[in-house]
Formats: sequence, structure tokens, C-alpha cells
Amino acid sequence: MDASGKRGWVLTLSTREQHIRREKATSNICTNSGLCALAFTIHLSLLGEAGFTGLARLNHEAAIKLADRLAKVPGVTVVNRGFFNEFTVRLPGDAAKTVERLAEKRILAGVPVSRLIPGKPELANLLLVAATETNSDADIEALANGLAGVA
Repeated sequence: MDASGKRGWVLTLSTREQHIRREKATSNICTNSGLCALAFTIHLSLLGEAGFTGLARLNHEAAIKLADRLAKVPGVTVVNRGFFNEFTVRLPGDAAKTVERLAEKRILAGVPVSRLIPGKPELANLLLVAATETNSDADIEALANGLAGVA
């Protein structure tokens, strides 16, 4: 309510340039980053120390499960010996093409290392993958089966 008692509307946490005509907007990356940081801060505060530790454990367990499963795919090698929830696998072929082919099958395979470190052809067959508490056993199987199908 405003000072006169009339109902009012507020655009709390809205991106600041969302109301500017598209051709005049310059960027909203700062606002989006701020919103992400705020959401993460709220999430962490709700988890608390025990919840955060438990979440880390779930993430690591999911990554171990994923690494173990991918290591069984013919032609796929887990590169890292130690990791938290993301690690690199070596594929028998080009990782970027593999990611594209799996995306066509609605499987998000990871990030080709060549995208992160361009200009190094020796990295073309490396794929960075990650697992979190949101990945199910079915997700892990889908990725492993997808890699087996395109490898």
C-alpha cells in the first residue's frame, strides 16, 4: 500500500533492463549474477553447515558413481584420479562432435575441454563431466549408454 492506502506493485528482484526496449538495452549480466548470488546465499543459509556437508557428500557420491559407470564404457577413460564432482574423460573421438550428437538425443554430455582451452588439438577428445545431487541413476545410465552408442 502507498501513503494514500492504495494498492501498489513492486518489481522486486526483476532484471533492471527487462523493461527497456530490446534495441536500447546494453546488458543485464550484473543483475543476473546478483540474483544468482542471492539465490545461492539463501540456499546455503537454509541448508546450514550439516546440510551443506551432506550436499557435498551427495555430489561426490554421484560423481564417483558416474566415473565408475563411464569407466566401463568401451573406449572411454577417466583421466582424473582424484576429483570432487567433476572430472575429465578421454573419448575415442572428438568430444565436441560427441556432445552435439548426444544433444540431438536430449542427453547433456558435458563440456568439451577444447571449448575451455581452444587451439590445442591434443585436447579434442577430452570431455569435462560433472555430477550433482540432481543426477539420478537413470541420468548416469543415459549418459553412459549414449557415449557407448556414439563412441
